[in-house]
Amino acid sequence: MPKIKVRNKVELPRFVPVIRLTDERSWFWNDLPLPWIVVRLAELVKDKALMQSASSCGLHDFLGFDGKILLSTVMEDELLDGLTPKDYIGMINEIKPDATMTPDSYTYLDDPLCLSWEQTLKQAVFSRVFSELDMPVVGIIKGVIWKQIAWSAERAIELGCGSFAIPSRELAEEGLLDGVISAVTTALSKGKEDAQLLLYGLSYPVRKRSEFAYSGLSWFIGAKNGLYYRGNASSLVTDASISSEECHCVACRGRMAPQLKDDIRSLALHNLLQTVGRFG
Repeated sequence: MPKIKVRNKVELPRFVPVIRLTDERSWFWNDLPLPWIVVRLAELVKDKALMQSASSCGLHDFLGFDGKILLSTVMEDELLDGLTPKDYIGMINEIKPDATMTPDSYTYLDDPLCLSWEQTLKQAVFSRVFSELDMPVVGIIKGVIWKQIAWSAERAIELGCGSFAIPSRELAEEGLLDGVISAVTTALSKGKEDAQLLLYGLSYPVRKRSEFAYSGLSWFIGAKNGLYYRGNASSLVTDASISSEECHCVACRGRMAPQLKDDIRSLALHNLLQTVGRFG
C-alpha cells in the first residue's frame, strides 16, 4: 500500500478559468493576471499528438504560462473506462501540472445502487496511487446517496487531501447540487474543517459562502455561441437591447457589443472579466 503523504491545500481564487489546450483564443494570461488555470486531461487523452507535444516540454512551456495549473481529471465515461492508475501517473508526471484532481468516476441516480458503489470503490482504489505524486492532490468527491458521498469524502481525507472538488454542472442542472454540497460540507466538517471546496463546472456563485471556489469554461463556450455577458446575465451579442451599449474593459475598449460579433477572442475575454467580477 502506498505511503500516505500530508498534502498542502491548493489555495485557489474564487474563480479559476478552464481553458482549451486546442484553442488559443481561450488563453489570456498575457492580458490579465491569472494565478491559476484549469487544464482538462480529457483533451490530452483524446488527442495523442497534443499529448506528445505537451509531454515533450510540460504544460507550462507548452502554454507559455508561468502561473499555476490544476489538472482536471473529469471526463467522459468512455474515456474513464480506458484508463488505469498507471496511465494517470504516467501522463501526470509527463505533463507536469502544479496540482491534480484524483480520478473521476461515473455515478448515476437511475443506476442500481450496486453499480454506483462499484464506481465509488473503484475511484478510491485508483486515487490511492496518487500518493506517488509529488504535488498537491484535490480529492474529487462522488456518490449518489449521502452514505456514498460521505464515504468518498473520508477516503479523500485519508489520502491527505486538503482541497476537494465536486463536479457540479450536471448536479446544478438537475437541481441536486445544494443537497450534495450539504452532504460534502458535513462530511468535511468532521475531518477537514479548513478544507477548500471547488465547485467544478460552474461559472456563477450558488451560495454566499466565500470559501467556495468555482471553475468553468462557459465564458468561452458562450463567446463562441455569440453570448455577451453582463454581470450575472447574458444576451446574444446581436440583441437589439444592447446594440448601443459600450464597454470599457480591456477587451472591448469602448466598443459596443455588436462590434464583437466577429471577434471571438475579445468577446471571450470580456466574458471572462464579467465572470470573474461575479465573485467580487
